[in-house]
Amino acid sequence: MDEPLASYQVTRSPDGTAVVAISGELDMSTVDELANELRPVLADAPSRLIVDVSAVSFADSSAIALWVRWSGSVSDFELRDPPPLLRRVLATMGLTTKLGVAA
Repeated sequence: MDEPLASYQVTRSPDGTAVVAISGELDMSTVDELANELRPVLADAPSRLIVDVSAVSFADSSAIALWVRWSGSVSDFELRDPPPLLRRVLATMGLTTKLGVAA
């Protein structure tokens, strides 16, 4: 059996924070599954959404567009620990502030 291209783990804390840890490759073939996984979490209106992408090996524009949509649906959004290449892409696109990427 083939390994999945991407995997996700969602945790919620009592303070209203939801944390999504993503690993693997995010592209058009995997991003819809991730969006569906997070739909109920976002429906609960978390006060903060942290998306840990430290283990993401590839993210295309569909993944970045999803994160932009998520950032607009919560009051506090953080894209945590993007790998160097992804960080450069986000900086080039002017999205580091919108996506809460630390400097």
